[in-house]
Amino acid sequence: MNFINFNNAGASLLDPSTKNDISKYLQLETKISGYYIEQKKKKFLDKFYFNAARLLNCKPKEISFLQSTTYGWNLFINSLTIKKNSNIIIFDNEYGSNYITLINNNLNVRVSKLKENGEISFEDLKKKIDKHTVLISVCHIASQCGNILDVDKLGRFIKKINSNIIYLIDACQTAGHLKLNVKKNMCDGLVCSGRKYLRGPRGTGLIFIKDSIQKKIIPKIIDITKSKIIGRNISIINRKNIFETFEYSPSLKIGLSKAIEKFNKLGHKEVELKIKSLSKYFRKKISSNPLVTIYENEKLISGINTFSIKGKASFDIYYFLRKKRIITSISSFQTSTHYFKKKDLNDILRVSFHHFNKKKEVDYLVSSINNFTKKIK
Repeated sequence: MNFINFNNAGASLLDPSTKNDISKYLQLETKISGYYIEQKKKKFLDKFYFNAARLLNCKPKEISFLQSTTYGWNLFINSLTIKKNSNIIIFDNEYGSNYITLINNNLNVRVSKLKENGEISFEDLKKKIDKHTVLISVCHIASQCGNILDVDKLGRFIKKINSNIIYLIDACQTAGHLKLNVKKNMCDGLVCSGRKYLRGPRGTGLIFIKDSIQKKIIPKIIDITKSKIIGRNISIINRKNIFETFEYSPSLKIGLSKAIEKFNKLGHKEVELKIKSLSKYFRKKISSNPLVTIYENEKLISGINTFSIKGKASFDIYYFLRKKRIITSISSFQTSTHYFKKKDLNDILRVSFHHFNKKKEVDYLVSSINNFTKKIK
């Protein structure tokens, strides 16, 4: 039996057509100069921006191809001019790597608490916002908890209070998973990964930057493709795809473009419905096991499900399942310090379903977990 991938929130499986497009481009690079091939395939490469724009409902020029969500999130924060008396608001499901960026920049960070049921507490958020709030960032679905936050309602709430507050969405777990619409959610920036639910290659991601805030941004990493040197000064001459520099991997860009194109054609409704149905099926099947605790709110359900087993470390069940050829993932305290402190947990096991997973695979997962717990005295 092949491995069953239930770590789609970490790295999903490449579609064969995506792999083929990457391979074809790399084959050309083995025969002809990489620069020349890039020029010849420019129209093909530029399809990435149109596919991504369709994915997010934005303009192609507002998209930058990057290597990961974390890289894009860091680059965005570090490219803003944030005054000392300003503050940034995050939620208590924030991803650890994002929080590190804020700490590293010695920024004034306020943490808004989510409700016990996982929903946004707009009452608490309102208390945190003041005239010095410059940015609010949210994880649409967190790495360590599969609750879906209402980013559309959040966007309306923020912009009603102060339209100048920058609204940033970390959609690394939702691109290729749920419908994303930057016009509807009113965000100013959005980052997402290629390797997760989009089923793109590793080392790929993208960032959307709304036209209207691009003048507030001075890219922390910039080269001669976007600027020119005038004496001792630098002038930005091109804000199209603002966070890109000259060097990148064309083959990986083509791979991500193909993956997005596949998702767009398949349609978010079909994908989302299948993913959520598998999560509901899993929850129903595992609910008869009294030793298993699931941490998501079923009303906010996504493809990500996290759980622990009474009396056992997450690593024990992780390695047990791996021997059964089931790939899962562990989220630990460092993944989200605020979340794990709030839940009084050190780690949890994460299973994340995709539309290509089957009920019989979920049955095998549940059976394996139940067999594991039978050994607990």
